[in-house]
Amino acid sequence: MKKKSYGGKILADCIKELGVKTVFTVPGESFLPALNGLYDHKKEINIITCRHESGAANMAEAWGKLNGFPGVVFVTRGPGACHASIGIHTAMQDSSPMIMFIGQIHSKHIGREAFQEVNYYKMFGEPFSKAVFEIKSAKSIPNIIKKAFQISTSDRPGPVIISLPENILEQYATYKPIKSIKKKIPKISQSKVNNLLNRIEKSNKPLIIIGGGDWNNNGAIDLEYFANTNKIPYAVSFRRQSLVNSNRKGYIGDLSTSVDPKLIQIIKDSDLLLVVGARLGEMTTSGYSTININHKSKIIHVYPDIKEIGKVYKPLLGIKANSSNFSKLIRNKKIENINWQEWSTNCRNNYIKYSTPPQYFSEPDMGKIIQILRENMPNDTIVTIDAGNFSGWIQRFWKYTKAKTQLAPTSGAMGYSIPAAISAKIARKNSPVIAFCGDGGFMMSSQELATCNQYKIKPIIIIINNKMLGTIRMHQEKNYPNRKIATDLVNPDFKELSKSYNAHYENIKKHTQFLGALKRSLHSNKASVIEIEIDPQQITTRQRLEDLNNLKKGDKK
Repeated sequence: MKKKSYGGKILADCIKELGVKTVFTVPGESFLPALNGLYDHKKEINIITCRHESGAANMAEAWGKLNGFPGVVFVTRGPGACHASIGIHTAMQDSSPMIMFIGQIHSKHIGREAFQEVNYYKMFGEPFSKAVFEIKSAKSIPNIIKKAFQISTSDRPGPVIISLPENILEQYATYKPIKSIKKKIPKISQSKVNNLLNRIEKSNKPLIIIGGGDWNNNGAIDLEYFANTNKIPYAVSFRRQSLVNSNRKGYIGDLSTSVDPKLIQIIKDSDLLLVVGARLGEMTTSGYSTININHKSKIIHVYPDIKEIGKVYKPLLGIKANSSNFSKLIRNKKIENINWQEWSTNCRNNYIKYSTPPQYFSEPDMGKIIQILRENMPNDTIVTIDAGNFSGWIQRFWKYTKAKTQLAPTSGAMGYSIPAAISAKIARKNSPVIAFCGDGGFMMSSQELATCNQYKIKPIIIIINNKMLGTIRMHQEKNYPNRKIATDLVNPDFKELSKSYNAHYENIKKHTQFLGALKRSLHSNKASVIEIEIDPQQITTRQRLEDLNNLKKGDKK
């Protein structure tokens, strides 16, 4: 049955019919008719007004990553789109489904460099996003929105841009209501699965790498079952730790910025790598060095997008498949001749040793603080992590047992964890949410504490404060010792800043203070900020700045 309405109303009706429950935005005059259309669905669609477009876009990206359904953000033309571009970059690099609606100038002015005009085809075209659309007529809105959601969630998930000329949003049209989207799942060749199993059986040191963004809400539970049944060790790619259960016997660690050097050697020693869902990007492969791209490959690559298979590493066998569907297919497959049990046990023992905090001699002891968190927080706690050296503490010592309880940007974007925590807390109201950030990253999104206050959103935000941009300082010391420049930070009073946003605040100088601060934060009934003033010398979980300086001096001798 056909209907008639204006573009903004048609758009709002479409996203409601597709199941959108939450929209993140910084309102702009360029899409007022769309906001007016959303007014009719304010009981079904939760509108979150953010304080910066980067925060809104990061919230939408985190929503997509957590739910497997596109996060939706509305931003205004020009400056709004530029501010929000960080979320698009993260969604593309992290393979997160996301739709960004951008207000656009009047159609008749396009191409004249009108006020706030941007060519979004050029700005966001591939490989920045999966697709860019600009609405040409109001009656085409349902078809374009349906196509955008299909593209965003198919194969390798990612962001899609829809440009909304202001006159089209005001235009009336007769249109057909949108129909639900059916996801097309590629069939998996049984012959390739048999080939895969035969190659594993002939190997001596098989290993599975799990990653990517196309998993369902159960994570990689079926693949874990296959791996543990057949005693095959498995690791996860950069910032995909919660796809698996850290406590299972086959899990041996994560290939991240805080990667265990012994795990790198294990990857090199393996004679067969089954890679499921992961792209094998630069961070996961330590700059493409863990796996040598110039030698004959030892990889079986299972990935949802055929364009990625062989893009960097040419595999022995490539299988285009949705990660969860593939894992379900091989879940109950058994390898007859297993001769790698000792290898698997040694890999697991190495992980247990590395993930157990050593004795640190400076306070506050971050190893002990992460242990306190592990002992006192429930399994469904969602952890969001910003970019920076501080992230090594969580990546190395936190344990994940529930799928999709880690939200962190593989894009390496600072300013992510607070918006992601807000999004997670909206999506999972009954789950505790902890956002970790450095003092640099905190200042890039601290204004979203106002969003927490406005909507009564109550994450715990932990600032690991070393009064510097720690990652850059580390590389500075390694490459240009004793020539420190531009990496020191003079911060505001985080106590006064937090209180101005009506947030609970705690300050930690010793690890023995942390449990009390955590309990008070949990019972504060508001967003909380826990500032941990870490020793600036403890630059990573393994190194101190003075060690880097001494290492450099030793190199010169």
